[in-house]
Amino acid sequence: MLLYQLGLLLLLLPVCSFAPGFFFIRKLRWNPLEKLCGSIGLSLILLYLACWGIYCAGARGDNMPVHRAPFVAAALVCAAMGAICRKDILRLLRISSVKQALAGFGFLLLWTAVLAAIVRNFSGALWFGDWLEHFQRTLFFLRHFPAHVEIFPGYALPARPPMMNVWTSFFLALTSDRFEVFEAVFLYLNVLLFLPCYLIMPALGKRARRRTWLLVLLFASSPLAMQNTTYTWTKAAAAFYVVLALWFYLAGWRKRDSVRTTAAFVALAAGLVVHYSAGPYVAILTLHYLIRVFPRRPNKWRELAAIAALCGFLVGTWVIWSLAVYGERITFASNTTVTSSKQYTGSTFEKIASNLFDTIVPVAVRDPNLLDRFNGQRAEGKIRDWFFLFYQVNAIFAMGVAGGPLVLWLTYRALRRPPPRQPKSRPKRAAKAPPSFASVSPEQRFWQILIVAGVVLGIAVVGERDPLGVGHLTLLSLQVVGLAMVAAVVPWKRGILTMLILAGCAVDFSFGVWLQAHVEGLDNTAETTVFPGLEFSNGALGVVEPGPDALSGSAWNNWFTKHRLAVFDRWQADLTRQHGSDPRFQA
Repeated sequence: MLLYQLGLLLLLLPVCSFAPGFFFIRKLRWNPLEKLCGSIGLSLILLYLACWGIYCAGARGDNMPVHRAPFVAAALVCAAMGAICRKDILRLLRISSVKQALAGFGFLLLWTAVLAAIVRNFSGALWFGDWLEHFQRTLFFLRHFPAHVEIFPGYALPARPPMMNVWTSFFLALTSDRFEVFEAVFLYLNVLLFLPCYLIMPALGKRARRRTWLLVLLFASSPLAMQNTTYTWTKAAAAFYVVLALWFYLAGWRKRDSVRTTAAFVALAAGLVVHYSAGPYVAILTLHYLIRVFPRRPNKWRELAAIAALCGFLVGTWVIWSLAVYGERITFASNTTVTSSKQYTGSTFEKIASNLFDTIVPVAVRDPNLLDRFNGQRAEGKIRDWFFLFYQVNAIFAMGVAGGPLVLWLTYRALRRPPPRQPKSRPKRAAKAPPSFASVSPEQRFWQILIVAGVVLGIAVVGERDPLGVGHLTLLSLQVVGLAMVAAVVPWKRGILTMLILAGCAVDFSFGVWLQAHVEGLDNTAETTVFPGLEFSNGALGVVEPGPDALSGSAWNNWFTKHRLAVFDRWQADLTRQHGSDPRFQA
């Protein structure tokens, strides 16, 4: 049955995530890759609106049965729209750039599926529970849970926006509400991030061009990319929309095209309804548009009205409903940025500055003692957690041990003012002007603003103070653009540089991808106890002292959260058999 459901997903996912948007976009004067990525982005928005309408029209109750009829109707409409424009679809699929992009996407989808199949228990440093939180959020919309139901580990529903969970509820309604199906849907939606990164590559430098398999290599060996695609949370899908918005914004600005510019802001609005980590990019692009672009647009007021209406409608579907159901306080104050800020009692400026420093400088360099908390577990787990923190929460090395520094160097070269050309009549060669950021093109200035403001604002909106670093919360969009820059700009014919990048990919894959999957694939066997059970000792219940094969306490919490319904029954039976006659145990 599971194989049948996964096979049905392989049909539903590409049809429903592409055909509706392409039906409307196919006649636009966009290049093939813009049509491909734009169709996916619009299809998912339309799918969200349809499913949100189905949800809002349904009755509320406690774990209500799923009525598949409206979801089947929506899927049939998607298939019909694809059938109507099948000739245009086939014509698009024959184009070389589209075939290369889809080949790279298909390889990464298979690659991440293999990694996900290895995982038995999600873990990594102190990360805990997001996989279950988003499964429960999806079930909330699928089963119409009552509004007061808390989402694991104690959140109100408005703490996170709903778009990706609503998408997934659609596919679960047509298949099954098993976690395996949920995970497969999230995997597909997260891997879509590759496509806008491939699209944006020519905009990342003067000599940039699309190198498909180099970008695939960087993604496949990137701990950042693989963690965000195999872990069932929503940041990668939000980054899909942010990177897509960057391309359309630059293209619309360069070509003075209102349609592309409007599409950019609609994509940003969709990203915000997927995950609030898109918020800093919404603020930066909106301010840049109003100050730099808007005054020079030929039909500026009509364009601004279209942007405001479409984005307001899309975001309003969630915000207005949440206000009506939960009220103002829960809608705007239940997000972890707000709740964590309230819990922090120190200086806000000091918190931002400290988080910024800790996110840029790896923890192993500035304070190795913070890694001591990950001692006391098996060697693979300890090394995994050290590298997990080196990659996942760091702003620079999240792009790779070689890729991170290389991105900094490439960005510096791309954003400085090139040396002025010397007159041919001069017999003597004049000295080159030093690099400068003072006089650059408007597009270079945009990237300067986006990078600096994106990092600073992205860290400033983090509510908690985390000495381990907070780069994993909002910086993903900039970091994957950095990976795309390496693939697009690096002169691969230079042997030393090529070998450096390939060596970096080997290190990243070994310690950040393979080791992570290996440790997440560990579980209890007859010979080893990776996750100890419960014991009754000295009149109290407690976890058995971890042995040499055990992992960290955070990994144990993830394992226990997954298995607790089963292990509670087993532990109760075992302990009752061993200590049933002990009055202290009976009490």
